[in-house]
Amino acid sequence: MIRLLSEENFLKSLFIIQSKFLRKLASFVFFVLLWYIIAAVINAPLILPFPHQVLIRLIHLCTKADFWLSFLFTFIRVNTAFYISLLLGFFLGLLSADFSFVKDLLEVPLSVIRTVPVISFILLALFWFSSDIVPVFVAVLMSLPVMLSACEKGFEKNNELKEKLFKAECAGFTGIKAFRYIRFPIAFPSVYAGAEASFGLCWKVVAAAEVLSLPKMAAGAIMQKAQVHLETADVLAVTIMLVFVSLFFQKILTKIRLSSILYKSV
Repeated sequence: MIRLLSEENFLKSLFIIQSKFLRKLASFVFFVLLWYIIAAVINAPLILPFPHQVLIRLIHLCTKADFWLSFLFTFIRVNTAFYISLLLGFFLGLLSADFSFVKDLLEVPLSVIRTVPVISFILLALFWFSSDIVPVFVAVLMSLPVMLSACEKGFEKNNELKEKLFKAECAGFTGIKAFRYIRFPIAFPSVYAGAEASFGLCWKVVAAAEVLSLPKMAAGAIMQKAQVHLETADVLAVTIMLVFVSLFFQKILTKIRLSSILYKSV
């Protein structure tokens, strides 16, 4: 009986996975066909090339060492900005949750960062830093409020958390032990959500900043040069590659989260 139930659950999960895959595949095919139709109606490769033309250019770019080297440097900038914003957001969010004066102190600058357009920060940063530093600085600036707010929300001392901390204190769990076994596990979903959002934002901001700052090796610089030379297919090819690389590493983040959840359950 148990064996039959397990087989039935396996078949159900397999059916759900197949259904999700088919829906995603259908969505992909639909938008590619829509792209073909719009490109055929416009009939101007300079404005919108056909998908197969973009694919050919992407394959051609992938054969060049400079293309991968540029993406490597972009990846390094994204990760540098992400880890800086992760660490700063984590500790500042924790302090904001514990001390109201820290929250009040950060409220004005965070509000300014949220409201000022990213292009303004990029242009200002061009006066202050070298072209290699500008994308990292701007990405940290734009992703920090997201990470900080998520961590602050996660570490916020609500009634449930206060009750658990009180019970932990009675049992001798204080300081680092209480943080490790109570506060951080409770805050983890919110911290992870902030990290995921910050990581995706870092990719977008770094690419945009590279287009304007033009570092020697950068995916954004390739897009800018292609735009200047009116190579629309190259711009789209690099954009598609940026999307795929970003999604790939976001999937890795998801796997890390699932692994940590499974580890805690064991």
